[in-house]
Amino acid sequence: MSKEEAKLLFSRGLSCSQSVLASQSELTGISVTDSLKLATGFGAGMAMMQKTCGAATGAYMVIGALHGRVEPADKEAKAWTYALIEEFNKSFIDKHGSLSCRELIGVDLQTEEGQKEAKSKNLYDKKCKKYVEDAVIILDEILSLKGK
Repeated sequence: MSKEEAKLLFSRGLSCSQSVLASQSELTGISVTDSLKLATGFGAGMAMMQKTCGAATGAYMVIGALHGRVEPADKEAKAWTYALIEEFNKSFIDKHGSLSCRELIGVDLQTEEGQKEAKSKNLYDKKCKKYVEDAVIILDEILSLKGK
């Protein structure tokens, strides 16, 4: 897993969710192109709604790609996926205090004023890039400890 690759993708202008998922394409077996397409709607906390941080939802997609269930009866795969996501959430919240994009970035991106403030204060680079990096680090820790 490459936190540097995730940060580079984010620096190029891709969203937090895209950067996390696409940086893990070798691990997930999902192409970079398909990863970018799949994760597009999850940026800025679910299509700019500022709900769950896109770096976190990108991590959820990685976990799902690796451990998600295929058959409805596979309750074990579902439970394991949920457990890994719960562990990710705990680590991310311990580190940053929240999973909420709005709380993490501190401005309302649904308004023009909030978008201007985010740009003028360079919040994407100052804050969001760190969330992307930490999401990949936490994923690596969880998957290394719990088995890929």
